[in-house]
Amino acid sequence: MVFLDIRIEKTERAIKKAFLELRAQKPLEKIKIKELCENACINKSTFYAHYQDIYGLENALEKELIADILESLPRIPLDDLQNRTEWLTRELFRAFVNHQQAVNILFSGSRQGVFINCVEQEIRKKLEADDPAFAEDPVRGIILSFCVQGSYYTFANNCEKMEEQQLVSLLASIARAAQNIKV
Repeated sequence: MVFLDIRIEKTERAIKKAFLELRAQKPLEKIKIKELCENACINKSTFYAHYQDIYGLENALEKELIADILESLPRIPLDDLQNRTEWLTRELFRAFVNHQQAVNILFSGSRQGVFINCVEQEIRKKLEADDPAFAEDPVRGIILSFCVQGSYYTFANNCEKMEEQQLVSLLASIARAAQNIKV
């Protein structure tokens, strides 16, 4: 029984590795199951035993990546989220850096927005589960959006232009300034 589980895990790893290698080279629509199976050293029936199609595989990998990123974040303190923008920005930025290769492969081009919106939505769900009043507080919601979206797009577009600490400090300064704006 354990032997079977090891074989399944090994096959899963081979499929995912082959897919990521191919996806790094070409768009999803250009990846053929036959090519993926050859690279993973499996046959087509084995692939279809694991996934419905290439889109199902990509969807599974995207969900897995988002879950890994969220699991890498420390618990977000609800009570003083407004005063912890620098901490939240830094932790998000580090999570993106630690998963940079997979993020760049799976969520390139127009998929960037899909990725970061899913990350924000999942963080928001966790915060609302811990504190249902979070959903009713537009200020904390906007701060969360700014930190998540700002961290990601700064990471995606400026990672090579500035040091991580400079980027994080800049984002945190902007967030603090935005908090002081009275509407």
